[in-house]
Amino acid sequence: MDLDELNAYLARLHGQATVEKINVPTEQASGSLKIKFNGDIGTRDNGEIEVEFFDVDSLSLAFSLVGPVKIVISNELVSSYLNENYLETSFNFYQLVDDVGVKWWIYAKNFRAKKLPAFYK
Repeated sequence: MDLDELNAYLARLHGQATVEKINVPTEQASGSLKIKFNGDIGTRDNGEIEVEFFDVDSLSLAFSLVGPVKIVISNELVSSYLNENYLETSFNFYQLVDDVGVKWWIYAKNFRAKKLPAFYK
């Protein structure tokens, strides 16, 4: 699922997004972060979705967000948040904008989105 498809799905989820798992590296390997997005989208439930970020270098993120949430790649802003010594050429600066416009960020190599089964149809 690409970023546009993910944002179209997230735009319909008016509920809580919770950090489910943080994998902290113990050696040189980078960590990962999994966020589960829940939400009621009306009379039909299309299920929840998990978004996992890989090779996470750094982040500024609350453990719980309220949706709808939008994820934007803002690589032009990374130098405003991180020192030049921390920048990687193959990483992206993901901004997560919550329901009231607060901007959180994750500096990671990539992400994967996984739709979870619907509770009811």
